[in-house]
Amino acid sequence: MVASDMGFPSPAQDFVESRLDLNKLFAPHPDNMIRIETPTGFALVDRSLTPAPGDTVAFQHEDYPQLGKLFRSGIITQDGETIDGEGLEGIIVLGKVTAEILAVYEPHRPTI
Repeated sequence: MVASDMGFPSPAQDFVESRLDLNKLFAPHPDNMIRIETPTGFALVDRSLTPAPGDTVAFQHEDYPQLGKLFRSGIITQDGETIDGEGLEGIIVLGKVTAEILAVYEPHRPTI
């Protein structure tokens, strides 16, 4: 006879947690997500969310994707440049950044 056939449910059964699913955590709308490479790793961008002032957004300027902070009058890039007024004419906002993943792999670092 197996212990589970004894007829008594496990008292810990109410405390079983589901596995951590990074796809659900970082990509709640998978059909509307894009990944943009950055110098430090990559960013996950949700195209279905409407960015609000103060949000980090991905935008395209001269066919080059970049990240920046959205404000009412424009965008401040990661380099600290302000794009506003007529400079916004060539900007395409791709979506709201939901996560930035930093690369920690360094090929020239010794393994301990």
